[in-house]
Amino acid sequence: MYICFDIGGTNIKAGLFSHDGEMIEKVSVKTPPEYDRILDILISIAESYHSLKACAVAVPGTCMPADGKVLFCPNLSALNGHNLKKDIAAKLGIPVFLENDANMAALGEYFFFEKNNIKNMIFLTLGTGVGGGAILNGQLLTSDISLFEAGHININPEGPRCGCGKRGCLETYASVSGLLRTYANLSSAQELPDGANKVFSLYKSGDRVAGLSFEVLGGCLGIGMATLANILVPEKIKIGGGLSEMSEAFLPNTLKVFSKHIYPAYRDKVTIELSGLKNNAGLSGCAATCMLGR
Repeated sequence: MYICFDIGGTNIKAGLFSHDGEMIEKVSVKTPPEYDRILDILISIAESYHSLKACAVAVPGTCMPADGKVLFCPNLSALNGHNLKKDIAAKLGIPVFLENDANMAALGEYFFFEKNNIKNMIFLTLGTGVGGGAILNGQLLTSDISLFEAGHININPEGPRCGCGKRGCLETYASVSGLLRTYANLSSAQELPDGANKVFSLYKSGDRVAGLSFEVLGGCLGIGMATLANILVPEKIKIGGGLSEMSEAFLPNTLKVFSKHIYPAYRDKVTIELSGLKNNAGLSGCAATCMLGR
């Protein structure tokens, strides 16, 4: 069996998988702000199972997959500078694999859902931040450093400050915090929504500001997708992460803006779809990594 972790800025998801990639059990706990506590949680969950053959971890930022060091996580700085791979392996005594969370999600979606259908794909995760991964010729695009920080392509050089330190990244508009910021900027209400689910509920009840907030998110996402598609020309762009479950509120504008901004020769060659694995894509990518042994 394989133990897999998807560490997010808000929650740590853990999944126990069989040797053929079937998820047997899944748990989720709140992500603590300290590295030692994060490590303790991972080890404690792993040690509650027996006969583990390997472990894979998805981290919300840039890392060195082979070396195991986490370089920079904009929304979870506690991981920065730590060699998570070595620290886990020292405790569990089994092979440990490490990758960026969106890259893991891309691999999971491709390996379990698309590998018999297409060869080239972009996967975007919309949640606490915005992540991205790419599959080219059936292989995850990777290197000695995790690649494809799609959330940090620039949408507006004068835009809001991002967690990475730059201004106007896609993440500042197409994430949960981006959605809430847009709502706050557009609203004159004294009491603001405390989460994306609340904004979505307001949207469904006909709230105009909530609708406009999702429209802004969708438009910026469409620009970001077109920028990426103009470079890689994937057969599909797939959307996962928690916000993908609210796609009815933003996807129509995403498709409209995407069609406007993509290079004309590519317009009919790229399909946009929601993830088949939804919010489990990252964990499934970890399982695929264990199965592939890399």
